[in-house]
Amino acid sequence: MKDVHRHHASVGRRRSTVEVPGLQVICLGSGGGPSEDNVTGFLVRSMASNWEKGSVLAVDAGSHLASITRILQQDFPLVSSLPAPGPDSDHESSGSNDGGERSSSPEATVRVLEKGPFAGLALPHESARANAVHVVREHVSTYLITHPHLDHLCGFAINTAAFHNTSRPKRLAALPFTVNAIKAHIFNDIIWPNLTDEDNGVGLVTFQRLTEGGNPALGEGSSRGFIEVCNGLAVKGFKISHGKCASNPHPQPELQVRRNSIPNPASSHIHQQLYSTPHTPGDVVKLGHVEGGRRASMISQPSQPGTPTLYQQQQQQQQQPEIIQPVVDSTAFFIRADRTGKEILMFGDVEPDSLSLLPRTHYVWSEAATKIVNGLLTGVFIECSYSDTQDDKVLFGHLAPRHLIQELQNLADLVVEKKRETSSAVGRKRKRTNTSLGPTPDENRRPSRTRTGNGHHNSHNNHIDEIALQNRLRIDSDASKYIPSRVSIAAAETAGSYESPLKDVKIIVIHVKDSMADGPLVQQSILEELKEHEVRLAKEGRGLGCMFAVCNPGDSFTF
Repeated sequence: MKDVHRHHASVGRRRSTVEVPGLQVICLGSGGGPSEDNVTGFLVRSMASNWEKGSVLAVDAGSHLASITRILQQDFPLVSSLPAPGPDSDHESSGSNDGGERSSSPEATVRVLEKGPFAGLALPHESARANAVHVVREHVSTYLITHPHLDHLCGFAINTAAFHNTSRPKRLAALPFTVNAIKAHIFNDIIWPNLTDEDNGVGLVTFQRLTEGGNPALGEGSSRGFIEVCNGLAVKGFKISHGKCASNPHPQPELQVRRNSIPNPASSHIHQQLYSTPHTPGDVVKLGHVEGGRRASMISQPSQPGTPTLYQQQQQQQQQPEIIQPVVDSTAFFIRADRTGKEILMFGDVEPDSLSLLPRTHYVWSEAATKIVNGLLTGVFIECSYSDTQDDKVLFGHLAPRHLIQELQNLADLVVEKKRETSSAVGRKRKRTNTSLGPTPDENRRPSRTRTGNGHHNSHNNHIDEIALQNRLRIDSDASKYIPSRVSIAAAETAGSYESPLKDVKIIVIHVKDSMADGPLVQQSILEELKEHEVRLAKEGRGLGCMFAVCNPGDSFTF
């Protein structure tokens, strides 16, 4: 574990000769089960925060306190030989702003760690157990949860027993569907006590309901839409699809998702109906439901020439009834360091768009591509639960290497397209500067696009363009077939332009499901298969150029 940390730290140091790392990610758990001691959990901090109080963000918390304790056992014994503290030590006085905990003993000495994932952190106790609780109480201020499945949440629920000696409630930040599910099904005085500050709860946990796609009223430039969740860090979250519900006890002929129907990402009222109430498998929305004189539909957009009337649409539905199970929501979060502007992208559980009833990862890639071109995004943490031996029919809303490579190809195509657009814009600007003859012929032929005040294409309009494109594509039921998008076709037409578009990006594989069988670890097989796919693409002239890595508890990455 120490060697792994030194390796990743050295990568960060090599980059620091050119630029200062903005973010550190510590892996607490990278598995997807079945072993309960290694499930999804990470710590993220802005390196400019220098371990200030409240500056650490937990991203998912399947594994949390126990993993921190194990990591700290590299430097401290699990149990100290010091006598038990006196009765006054349980009531800690107010701490200082530098993040130091209220000491349990006047004689306690502070030790600053010199190596390992927590290098630079000052710890006041003699045992790993006590110092781990110190980290949770004093430094971790917010828990960012991607979706409400137990392997991403169980550590947080159990660890609430350690939240009582803090000066403020712990914040749980998530999109509303996750908050509502946790509130209804975890902190309900049945599964777990209501420790929240809502509905007359104890008040150890408070909720921060984030806006999907970010809040456009906040920030400017590259920080537009990001919402602060802890000292030095801000986030922007997008819904992604995590398969379909395992059962549908009340099948109905008209449900909320039909294959080949792509929703308007700007309109999420259907998903609010699905998940704003208690999160239960089988919740559906009928396409025929009339509300306020208008039909509630997954496709909410103005009527266009040739669009079937309401009556025609209802007739089509009656003629071709489809029974489809609801889609499970998850979240992909962009996490930004305020001082440096550096970003990472962390996925919750996700399925491939090629298999999904509701493909949404493409919108995340579109957002990511611009950030990669601008040098802001250099790390992507994404699941790959199974090796390529797993059949598409039993993926359960997850990825295998063949799907991850396909998704990264989609990202790479978008990066190539963004670079081409940037180069074209620079070229046109130079022509206007040199000739002062007004728009070039290329500009006159190019469709106009709305731009934001900072000169970048409006992402909402880009999404609308993609919706129009996707509505012309059929998603084949065979998930292994790659359906080229507009940008992949354009990229293929430009010889020589596809040169390692993701060369500055680390792809960190997470949520690997252990087979618990003899032989090589599944994560090693996944890594080898990803590299084989990359070699094949490189031979075809479509190499991605990214660095693949799997992570284990105790690993540290800097970006």
